[in-house]
Amino acid sequence: MEFEETELPYRVFKRYDNGMYAMRFTLKGHKQIRIGLGTRDRSKAYDLAERKYMEAEIRAKEGLLLGVASFDKLAQEYLDDLEKDAVKEPSKLKGYRYAKGVVERYLIPYFGRRNITSIRYKDLVEYVDWRRVYWTEGQGKNLEWLRFERGHKNLRRKAPNTEATASTLRRETSIVRGVFKKGVHRGFLRAAEIPKIEAGKVLNKKRPAFTKEQYNHLLEVSQQRILEVADRPKFLFERYMLHNFIVIAAETGMRTMEMFNLNWSHVEGFEEAIKKPMAEQEITVYAHGKGRLPQRFIPRRSAISGFEGVYRAFQRQFGRKPTKYDPVFCNYKGDRMTTFNNSLKALLKAADLTEDAFGNNFTAYCFRHSYATWALQRDPPVDIYTLATNMRTSVEMIERWYSDVIPADQARILRGDDEW
Repeated sequence: MEFEETELPYRVFKRYDNGMYAMRFTLKGHKQIRIGLGTRDRSKAYDLAERKYMEAEIRAKEGLLLGVASFDKLAQEYLDDLEKDAVKEPSKLKGYRYAKGVVERYLIPYFGRRNITSIRYKDLVEYVDWRRVYWTEGQGKNLEWLRFERGHKNLRRKAPNTEATASTLRRETSIVRGVFKKGVHRGFLRAAEIPKIEAGKVLNKKRPAFTKEQYNHLLEVSQQRILEVADRPKFLFERYMLHNFIVIAAETGMRTMEMFNLNWSHVEGFEEAIKKPMAEQEITVYAHGKGRLPQRFIPRRSAISGFEGVYRAFQRQFGRKPTKYDPVFCNYKGDRMTTFNNSLKALLKAADLTEDAFGNNFTAYCFRHSYATWALQRDPPVDIYTLATNMRTSVEMIERWYSDVIPADQARILRGDDEW
């Protein structure tokens, strides 16, 4: 370290490792305090040092200067607290893992051992800008895989290689605030001194869903398009598959990946069900997406006609019943389907249903949103917890994305049909 000669009550010095100025001093009743000044300009360093020393004296008189702590240490203490909570309440484990990833990949590498009191609003603005392009222009741009350990297993997943969205940044800045709050609890700064972090406004955009009228119209147009290719076997098969894909998607609320991963072994009780009247038909589906174990759910009876349509189409095309290993959705050659995007776009265009009333594009995923919306609009509506469980998602996600759906019984009250 290169020291500056001074008669002041603090010593200013330049660090050899990065050329930045720092200071150190001792106040009565406290251990030696070191503070990074974050500048290579000598004049600016002394101005900052004088202010830091005066602030420290004031804090010491008010009993607030219990010591100093670097960002990385407080961040680790913050994670330790989250881990303890997760041990007591396993439902918090996912939140702890997310925070751990953010702290270890972004926050500690960026702020390092900087004193928590030296981090200002300007520093956080610069951090947000750095984090936004981390995967496109920064340190993560050349990474293809992220490697991590889970349950004593070494795993990996694809690196995002996209800019961080406003939603992601806002979620991550709540973790930054958590680290600062830890500093408040330890007495290193006041709550009012936590810098305000702005990560961009997040719009809770309504998820596009079909109305029942739009859905019925789409099915009518689909049936017309099937008749148009009655003499063209390949197109007939593919359009018929798409038609039943829509029925199953809208009446089960399955994710598109879950649907394309389905084998007939995942549709339990189907062959028994189609021998019974519709009112008595019951099946169970085991859905699984990428990297997930199959999860059991109960589809609506109206979905069974879609499964039966696909089943009959397979029999006609290949002259046999599908085995439990055959994919539910296959192409003209029997290979597993992985997308209906092009054919669905053509159908939506033919039905004049490319966008919803808010200008959002309709896609295959919108059938899942439609399922949730219709369930909440029923009279009486489906209980949110039951709906979340059956859709393999959280109550929080249902409340977040479908809070604007007014069930019929509530609509009557709002119209004044029933008393409050």
